[in-house]
Amino acid sequence: MSFKVDILFSGFSGKLDICYHGWGTWALIRDGKHNIMLDTGYVGLRLNYKQILAEHGVSCEDIDYVLITHMHFDHACNVDMFPNATFVLSRAEWEYANDLERRDLFVEKGAIPVIANGKHMFVEDGDEILPGITAMLTPGHTPGCCSYILDQGNGEKWVLAGDASKNRGELSTGQVQMSQNLEASNKSIKRILAAGCRVLPGHDGWCRVDADGKVTPEGGNDKVLEFGQGVSINGGLTEITLRMD
Repeated sequence: MSFKVDILFSGFSGKLDICYHGWGTWALIRDGKHNIMLDTGYVGLRLNYKQILAEHGVSCEDIDYVLITHMHFDHACNVDMFPNATFVLSRAEWEYANDLERRDLFVEKGAIPVIANGKHMFVEDGDEILPGITAMLTPGHTPGCCSYILDQGNGEKWVLAGDASKNRGELSTGQVQMSQNLEASNKSIKRILAAGCRVLPGHDGWCRVDADGKVTPEGGNDKVLEFGQGVSINGGLTEITLRMD
């Protein structure tokens, strides 16, 4: 089995001192038989959502499966855009998201009825979702965070990590910014590094992992912030580039 992965929006890590911007990675996976989404992007993509998919030759109706890494707003928003999809997430994450006393404030509550009333698959660690796609529980960020392993059939395995490892820095150092269980997060990152030679974090682009565990980003993952309506910044600039080292 061989998978083609197109990043529709490469997430970016960062926050203000009082809030998070929520730019989660969103990707399209194809195996020649199925159209599969990795997470569903944050709400700011919604205006251009269908256009972005159309540029990659698919529509919302064409998506067969949605792999949800966890139920936070920047990864599980927009689930209502996929009327024909089977939603896949860990059973532990589903139970967490539905626990009114335990769940955190970032859980995308609007996604819960959409998933509950649609086709869904709640997975455990090691479950095969489709040929070549395996669930790997990687808790810490949330109790039920789930990564997905793509077996390329040529000896390579690619890991779709979600926020178990949000970016190249967390993947390299094991130090995470936001976790409900730091010990679990550290163990999950070690497991991710051991599971594949290529990793897609939850707020970054692809990273390569060598046999010694060294992490090398494949790209810079730049983001250009544009300013309009007569606004300029930093002495007259109308745009600024955020460049992840």
